[in-house]
Amino acid sequence: MLFVLGMLIASIFPLSLVSAQEPHYDIIIVRNDNLIDYIIALPYAAKLEVPILPVNPTQLDEQTKAQLYSYVQIGWKEALIVGNAQAISPEVENELMILGFNPKRIGGDYRTETAEKLATHFYDHADTVFLASALDYGSALAAAKFAMEYNYPILLTLENDLSEPAELGLKKLEVKQVIMVGAGLSPTIKEKLESEGYTVYWYGKNVEPLPLHKEEPKSPYTYTLIGALIALAVSIPIVVYYGKKRWSANVVPVEVLTEKERIVVEAILKAGGTVKQEDLPEATGYSRPTISRIIQELEKKQLITREKIGKTFVVKMIKEIRL
Repeated sequence: MLFVLGMLIASIFPLSLVSAQEPHYDIIIVRNDNLIDYIIALPYAAKLEVPILPVNPTQLDEQTKAQLYSYVQIGWKEALIVGNAQAISPEVENELMILGFNPKRIGGDYRTETAEKLATHFYDHADTVFLASALDYGSALAAAKFAMEYNYPILLTLENDLSEPAELGLKKLEVKQVIMVGAGLSPTIKEKLESEGYTVYWYGKNVEPLPLHKEEPKSPYTYTLIGALIALAVSIPIVVYYGKKRWSANVVPVEVLTEKERIVVEAILKAGGTVKQEDLPEATGYSRPTISRIIQELEKKQLITREKIGKTFVVKMIKEIRL
């Protein structure tokens, strides 16, 4: 059946319409103590229409873990980590895997190298790139805004000389036009680019509109037929797959819990999975107000339910905790 549909699709749509598959991610992870990685990730987040989450670069806090786990629950699995192991630690990468993500890391020893690796990861070819200083966050942010608007990659350079990663990115992407962004860049960069055959426009020295045209929004009907055929081909396997996977959504890793939450959960499980809330202070050693706050947090994480019976609440675990 799938083979027949594949042949039908191939006969209807010329091979020339099929482009290389773009990288797919559900979320982009960047460090929260340095703005530059967030800035250079912006065009690619816009391209994929996915969010960027800044995190502690050494270890995920409990709130972030809970937030990330909620994303896993709705089917997000592919995470892009921006930066090398010095930017975001291997511990964070490991925590993402424990939570259920499939993390991929893209980064270099320098921010100029990270920018080049991201650009060439998301683009096989680009007629135009935006070039900004790796040290001028304002200019880099402006370049990122343009990159989002015109769907082109961004590269970073030194202010006084063209960085080696930027040169490498220009060659890999087979660039024809470079748009320099920021008045702080050196004229020698423009001269070097022009001597190598690039058309250069310097936004910062010039204030007139950019020499670019924005892409027209794609028609929602362009690939209606191919989408319908593919949906028909894969719908049954998807239903079967999620039927098999459904049970795993009820298994929660212990890492999403704070230490106090873990102790309360252990007390509930020790009581058989159902316990009166009024019995938890004695079982855990925590005060009633503390228990009340913890129970509320566990409810927010959709790990328990509470039912009022008489004058007390009965707490029941509704998901399995992987202790």
